[in-house]
Amino acid sequence: MAVKISARDKRNLHEALKTARIGDTEAQYQVGLMFANGVGAKADFEQALGWIRQAAERGLPAAQYLLGTSYSNGVGVERDDHQAILWYQKSAEQGHAKAMFRLGKMYATPHPEQAHNCFARAAEQGLAEAQFALASELLAAQGSQCDDLQAAQWCRMAADQGLATAQCALAGLYANGRGLATDLDQALFWYRKAARQNHIAAHVAIELLHGAADVRAKGRGRGRRKPVTDERRGDSQRWDKAAEFGDPDARYHLGLMHELGLGVPQDPAKAKIWYLQAARLNEVRAQLAVAKLAEADGDPDAIAWYRRAAQQGAMDAQFALGRSYSSGLNVAQDALAGLTWFARAAEAGDPRALLTLGHLFNNPMEHVAAACFGKAAEQGIAEAQFLLGQQFAAGKGVPVDHQQAFNWWRMAAEQGYASAQSALGACFFSGLGVQTDFQQAFIWFQKAAAQGDAKAQWNLGSMYASGGEGLKRDVQQAFAWCQSAADAGFGPAQATLGVLFARMKNPAQAVIWWTRAAEQGDAEAQYNLALAYAKGLGIAPDAHSAFQWLARAAEQGLVSAQSRLALMYATGNAVAVDAIEAHKWFVLAAQGGDGPAKDNCKRSEACITDAQRKEAQRRAAAWSPLRRA
Repeated sequence: MAVKISARDKRNLHEALKTARIGDTEAQYQVGLMFANGVGAKADFEQALGWIRQAAERGLPAAQYLLGTSYSNGVGVERDDHQAILWYQKSAEQGHAKAMFRLGKMYATPHPEQAHNCFARAAEQGLAEAQFALASELLAAQGSQCDDLQAAQWCRMAADQGLATAQCALAGLYANGRGLATDLDQALFWYRKAARQNHIAAHVAIELLHGAADVRAKGRGRGRRKPVTDERRGDSQRWDKAAEFGDPDARYHLGLMHELGLGVPQDPAKAKIWYLQAARLNEVRAQLAVAKLAEADGDPDAIAWYRRAAQQGAMDAQFALGRSYSSGLNVAQDALAGLTWFARAAEAGDPRALLTLGHLFNNPMEHVAAACFGKAAEQGIAEAQFLLGQQFAAGKGVPVDHQQAFNWWRMAAEQGYASAQSALGACFFSGLGVQTDFQQAFIWFQKAAAQGDAKAQWNLGSMYASGGEGLKRDVQQAFAWCQSAADAGFGPAQATLGVLFARMKNPAQAVIWWTRAAEQGDAEAQYNLALAYAKGLGIAPDAHSAFQWLARAAEQGLVSAQSRLALMYATGNAVAVDAIEAHKWFVLAAQGGDGPAKDNCKRSEACITDAQRKEAQRRAAAWSPLRRA
């Protein structure tokens, strides 16, 4: 259908052409705009560009800006970024704010400092888009470059001018308390302003805020609040239309709306369509969303989408690729590729990747593991803080430093991490890294035990069993806590429970629990079980079993077991007499401080030859305890 051109517009174009032909730059620019928009004549982009170029070459900044935009977008001419930058620069040099902003956008990746200068000059002239660009820079910056307060100020300037993206961002700052005091009413106020301009991310945020409010209301016994605002009426077509002509961000958020049912009917198929549209336009969150949906469906395309998002720096995608390649999920297993992607995610600061690498490197490359745990710990990740404390306590990858161990464990413990609470209790109990404090030890063991930490339950049981410093001895509590830890399979607790049953004159139960602990490698339980077999307490006498359990305890360095094992070799009890082995174990037990072993060592030495003594001493010097992990 032909567009009717008014007589007045024809006259205006005719008059403008007269002035333009004699070289008036403003008229040339106006004629260009009229031909571009079909005012006074049929739209003619070739004519429009010709007149705009004349005005630009004569130095009109608005025309130079428009010509730069034509080259940047490929409208009426072949796209040419070099020409776009050239014309933007000419316009910007004359103070054209929009040209400065566009120039900054083109400089953003290769020359961030130049981009910042362009944004700053345009922002000072009051251009909302540039003000928001400065706010975005500050919010994305790290360390000392990050300035939430200044970012909020630039955001407000742009939002006050009606820029929807700035209004949405300002609302987010109010919602999260970044640069501004947390204020959900102000957050909703600005989200609604942006949503009325069909800003889809703002609409999603409103729905999420209302959803959170509904949950809180239900928690207080109230029903769902009545949705009274326009943005909650579920007008799906309205948002579909907005996203169809919108940027990738809008399409991503519309996908999110359909996936979660935010203000529109929940529709996973529609969500995937919008995610795909945004993902193909390089929207990294959409690429990640498509990858997750594909992975859930067992679709191998998940890897390709994860890779595209990962190459744009998405930590979640890098971690997912590391996980997929390491496990062979939806892709051929490749440990090296998995490690590479974990490393990239860790380098970007992903705490899950840092923890994964820390665990992978903890034995062969302990210093790398400590560094990984350290980076994650500095982000406040409780598990990493606990693991870093362990590294300092054991001197793995870092020098032994009980004070540092205590400090990191305290940080994790204060976040409620049970293993760290248990470790902190042990520090207070033993005085490692902090002054001994029985009461503090008891408090932290209690906190961890209440969360089911078996080691803390065992320690708490042991404290009740012995009492001290204001804590009354309580055998019932000791039994209860040790039983809980023992039932969870914790070897030392099973060993202690055996001792408690033995004290209660119930050797049969004692043997049951000692056996369970001994099979897990608990040396004390192995020794006690050996004595039970030797004496027939709670079990039929069995000298051979007694010898075997004593040997296992002795090999772990338990001095009392070494002393008794030496006697068995010396007397031929359940084993052939072996003077050399007997003397070796007497030597080791004596070195460990066992009184009877010192006397027996002297007697043994008097009964063996020089050669036997030397061999026994050689074996003792070569022996090292078998420590269980």
